[in-house]
Amino acid sequence: MEPYIWDSLKEICEREQMTLNEICTQIDERRGEANLTASIRVFIVSYYRTAIGQRGFSEDGQSPLLRRAMDDAVPLE
Repeated sequence: MEPYIWDSLKEICEREQMTLNEICTQIDERRGEANLTASIRVFIVSYYRTAIGQRGFSEDGQSPLLRRAMDDAVPLE
């Protein structure tokens, strides 16, 4: 996985006071036939989507969340 994905997963571990192994084991036990790497990515997205709720969204134009995510994912040269 990409370093940013690992960093996000480690941050979740810290917030939830769990080890990387504990979270990955729980994801692995629940993923069924899905790929483990894909399941971890979906878990991370779901975790943060749930955490953010409606906070930070803009009614008119791009939100700070969108700009930050875009900067992190695709930085301008």
